[in-house]
Amino acid sequence: MGSTVLEDQDVAYEVELRFRPDGPAILGVWAKAETADAKFTEWLGSYGRDEAVLTLTATSNGVARPVKSWTAKDGLRVAGAS
Repeated sequence: MGSTVLEDQDVAYEVELRFRPDGPAILGVWAKAETADAKFTEWLGSYGRDEAVLTLTATSNGVARPVKSWTAKDGLRVAGAS
């Protein structure tokens, strides 16, 4: 499986799940992109319905950038994808 972000030892990958927009969040943070991507996919399969909002973000040197997100309305969106 190809990584969706550049590998870097100083990058933290955070998966965030909210059951409604702006609601309380369930968070997970991993050092490896593959692990975070697998968790994103797992949570999407388990909870991806209704008003859920799921995001995967990469943070390096204090700067967070979106990798991918999902909502029922917009579907899966991958940063940098056409």
